Amino acid sequence: MGLGHLLIISLTLFCTGLQVVTAFEWGYWGKYGPKSWPGMCTTGKKQSPIDIVTEDAIRIDLGALKFDRYDFAFSGTLTNNGHTIQIKLHGVPIHLSGGSLPSVYILEQMHFHWSAEHTVDGLRDPLELHLVHYDNQYANFSEATQHENGIVVVAVLFELNTYDNPDLIQILETTKIVSNWVGKSMTPIRSKLIPLLLLPKDHTTYYNYEGSLTTPGCQESVMWFVMTEKLPISEAQVNVFRHVQSNNGTLKYNYRPKQNLGDRKVYHRLDGYNSASSLYASSMICTVVNILLVSFLRKTF
Repeated sequence: MGLGHLLIISLTLFCTGLQVVTAFEWGYWGKYGPKSWPGMCTTGKKQSPIDIVTEDAIRIDLGALKFDRYDFAFSGTLTNNGHTIQIKLHGVPIHLSGGSLPSVYILEQMHFHWSAEHTVDGLRDPLELHLVHYDNQYANFSEATQHENGIVVVAVLFELNTYDNPDLIQILETTKIVSNWVGKSMTPIRSKLIPLLLLPKDHTTYYNYEGSLTTPGCQESVMWFVMTEKLPISEAQVNVFRHVQSNNGTLKYNYRPKQNLGDRKVYHRLDGYNSASSLYASSMICTVVNILLVSFLRKTF
């Protein structure tokens, strides 16, 4: 074997090895689990998800979110990408604005986590839906992830109920079809979807905080809006998600463990709530109590 052949083989082995090193595999357990996720996932200071402590949340009226075209019926495709069940809707752009948002955001995709990623007062619900949007001033989702506030994710929590949620039936029927199809093959959802039906009826109240994507590379470019109200789901429906296959066996769960809040603030949007008026009300209560106390002391002494 000549020197040239040896050089070619060496370069091939080197390049192959380099590809193995740089092609990052990730999952939710084992050696590829969250503790091994690289870069920002490990070093970031504004990571998601978090535990929302309701008593610590700052109550304030940040304004209602505006879900533009969410009430339209869209055709959609569903994918089992090995990490989640993801839905892409087709047609006119679906927009999100209002609230404290600095821009208009376009719905990129929706996907599910079982069990829920965000916990509330330590309680983890069986399912969480993420509606992922990107700022319309950027060309696409990938570019938006590189900019502060480039991404907005609306999270909807589902709580167990004794009856099926009818608005999930078509999604779950298609999920059953792709459960063993790990990859990028998209399957059409039989009937059209109305995104508004995947939001709580009262979608004016939410928790808001600054965070990150919950999958590698965990870019800290996300404004999170976790809906306060929850939607129902049955145990049988949750089990459909739990039987989805991945490259590492059955995807029994796909949630990232909670991350440290650090010095970030969590806001609880309540309609008409004003911190100044709340302070004024508290002051008035204290004034009345003081007057009654002084009056009582005068009568006593």
